Amino acid sequence: MIVSIISVGNELLNGDTLNSNAACLGQRLADLGLAVHHETCVPDDHAAIAEALLTALATSTVVLTIGGLGPTRDDLTRTAVAQALGRPLHDNPAVANAIRDYLRRRGVAIPAEAVRLQALVPEGASVLPNPNGTAPGLWCDLEAGRAVVLLPGPPGEFIPMVDDEVMPRLRARLPAALAAPRVVRVAGVAESVVEATTLAALRDLPPLGLAYCAKPGCVTVRLTDPLHPDLLNAAEERLRQAFQTRALPAACASPAEHVGIILRQRGLHLATAESCTGGLIAAAVTDLPGSSEWFTGAVVAYANAWKERFLDVNADLLNRHGAVSQPVVSAMLDSLTRRYHADAAIAVSGVAGPGGGTPDKPVGTVFLGVAVPGHAQVMRLDLPGSRQNVRERTVAMAFVTLREALLTHPPTPANRTA
Repeated sequence: MIVSIISVGNELLNGDTLNSNAACLGQRLADLGLAVHHETCVPDDHAAIAEALLTALATSTVVLTIGGLGPTRDDLTRTAVAQALGRPLHDNPAVANAIRDYLRRRGVAIPAEAVRLQALVPEGASVLPNPNGTAPGLWCDLEAGRAVVLLPGPPGEFIPMVDDEVMPRLRARLPAALAAPRVVRVAGVAESVVEATTLAALRDLPPLGLAYCAKPGCVTVRLTDPLHPDLLNAAEERLRQAFQTRALPAACASPAEHVGIILRQRGLHLATAESCTGGLIAAAVTDLPGSSEWFTGAVVAYANAWKERFLDVNADLLNRHGAVSQPVVSAMLDSLTRRYHADAAIAVSGVAGPGGGTPDKPVGTVFLGVAVPGHAQVMRLDLPGSRQNVRERTVAMAFVTLREALLTHPPTPANRTA
């Protein structure tokens, strides 16, 4: 099955909106073992949408469009697709009634013409219900097993429709024995090293699809061969053996998630003390469902006065070494474990930029500390990039480092009560 995506919207092209929908759809398709053959983004223009559709249909089995199904004049996907396919649009009373019911439950009124426009359905198309918005999705089956699928743009409508309506239909069209991809996520290893290790581990196996995706702190290796599940199983096992503890468990999407699992299993609680990251580490923790079981809280101490008051950092220490220093971060870490009784702790202070750097502590200098029962460490990081890059990399390294400390310092009778 060859899949193409067409994203519609001026807001995507002028940078007002990040095209997260296309990324989400690509991930969902990859989970089915399907690769996106082509993805294009076009403006809210009738001719551009129709041309993109006909171009995609020349090489694709399934074309999915995203956006342009709303009630305003710039929502042109429905009419452009209908015209390109040669299928007239018809009023659908059931869709119109569903839209009115949705609006009535929310106490919202819109012009009758806006309801009618969103209830237009191309001849022969199936309606994909939209319980989270007004415009339904549309599934248009074509000859030779091809299909065009129209999906709404708002993520709160798009993602549930993809999960509940589109993926089941696509899955039903795939061979029952098709093997899903295997994914191995490697924490704290450079992408080039991950590739070299992967190729070495798989060198005597038959060729299979390999793809790498690097994010701060973690590299994902995706293994694909839809027709040979045994080969995929063997390759995944080889990689997990090669990377050992650097490989995240199969169910973990990030080092932070694995940290949470370890802390929950050991009955430990985490606290954070943050300066340059401004609470981003705590935010990453609380993004994880169930983190209330193992996360107690954070102290965001940006000013030195707050480091003194809430983290017990001595003023003389700050004067002698500066806020961005090993002794200060060590004191922050100590306060989390002593004053706030944290079992595990993360503390950071750094120069995120663009200003504030000095010759001995240029922009990108970060001191990161982690503590687990029986062990504490503070390291200096020299991180490249913009202020955002420095902060994001610091967050990633915090979880990678804490995870490694938890794995290399398991509970012992001596440190269980430390």
